[in-house]
Formats: sequence, C-alpha cells, structure tokens
Amino acid sequence: MKTKTLPVMIVVSALALSASVPALAASNLSPPVTQNGVTTQSAAASEAFPGLKTYVNLPAGDRSQFNIYYIVRIKHADPSQVRITLIDNGRSQALSILGDGRITPLPTRDQLNNGAKISISGPSEGTYAMKIRVYSTQPAGRTYDAPGLALGVKQGNAAMGKAAGAASFLLKKLDRVYFVGGGSGTVEVNGKAEALPRTIGNGEYAAGTPYFVPSQMPGAARITLSNTPTIVMLDTPSK
Repeated sequence: MKTKTLPVMIVVSALALSASVPALAASNLSPPVTQNGVTTQSAAASEAFPGLKTYVNLPAGDRSQFNIYYIVRIKHADPSQVRITLIDNGRSQALSILGDGRITPLPTRDQLNNGAKISISGPSEGTYAMKIRVYSTQPAGRTYDAPGLALGVKQGNAAMGKAAGAASFLLKKLDRVYFVGGGSGTVEVNGKAEALPRTIGNGEYAAGTPYFVPSQMPGAARITLSNTPTIVMLDTPSK
C-alpha cells in the first residue's frame, strides 16, 4: 500500500479501514511530473477519495448511523511539504492535513459529481498511504443506543459493497464498535447489564479500549461508559 513515489497518495484501500487488503489505484491518473525533488500528480476527486462519492450520494436513511474520513500517512518526508489541492471549475482550494493525518475539508457532493480534480505534490523520497475510517454519528456522551450502532455497522458494510463493486470480496467487513477513550463500559442485554469486552493488545486501539460486537450481543439496548469517548469507530478486530 505504499511506494517511493507520490502516486501512492492516490493508491488507497477503498473503505478498507484498518484491514490489510490490496490497494485500489485510480485508473485515470495524470502522468507524474518530478521537478527539483518534488513529484506532482492529479486525478479525479472521486478516485483520489474512493468511496466518498458513493457515500455522499447514498440516501440519508442509508448513512444515518455512520460517517467517514480519510487519513494520509507520510513517512520519509516532511508533512508540511505535501500539498493537496482541490480544483473545481478552474478554482483551487488547498486541503489541510491535520496533525493526526486527517484530510479536511473533503470534496462536497456537487464537486464529486461535477468532476472536480485533486492535485497532490510532495517530496519524491517520501512514502505515502491513505486509510478510510468509519465512525458513528451518534452524539458524544457516556451512553449510546446499541441498535443504532448495530445499524451503523450494517449500513457501513452495505456502502462498502457499493463502493468496491467487484473488489468488495477483498475487504474485511465491519463487525464491531470501538469507544476510544471510553474507559470501561456495560451493555444492557435483555434487561441485564453485561460488561463490554476490552482490547488487550497494543494494536490499532490502545489496550483497555471497550468495544461492542452486535452479532455477539443480540437484544442489546443501551451502552453505558465510564468516560465520554473521543470518537466511536466502526471497524474490524484490532491488530
């Protein structure tokens, strides 16, 4: 999922989350141009951010319980030297890379549907990769609606199938919800409180992160946490 040239900025795992899957490359890349150690390349915004066009064009009811964002991972290069530019009808807009690698703002539905382009430039010696993350749209707090979280997992998997098409079989399906920074928690199942499991390794999520697997807790109604999480992620088993 990474290479020594900039084009991998547009080689990403479509809705692959933390899963390790073959990268999907944009099919209409411009030829890379390298000058003074900086490589520049462009592609349609809908290909640079795979899955985003599918997401924004879903009916609101099909994405009510999940949303997505994109993270770029940069190695062997100064992130401040990487430039991502959205070009829409001749107008240019710089996109920011936040401290955690998140790209903002993302192209709008109209920009994606109208053929906006993304231009990316950065040091040629850098290595680049992108991840798509899926998170719950429920308001931050200490309590969460378990059926809503289960619906978010279902909606996310349905969106993955539509975005990936024939390659969807390569993607690991979402099956659980992580409460990052949530401390500990319980889930009410058939009127009884059960402790949420917690991660035990130092993988994608810190050890001790509580999580909820809807398929393992049918009848779950409400989740209560000791702390308000910083974000609630829909994902696969932590590595």
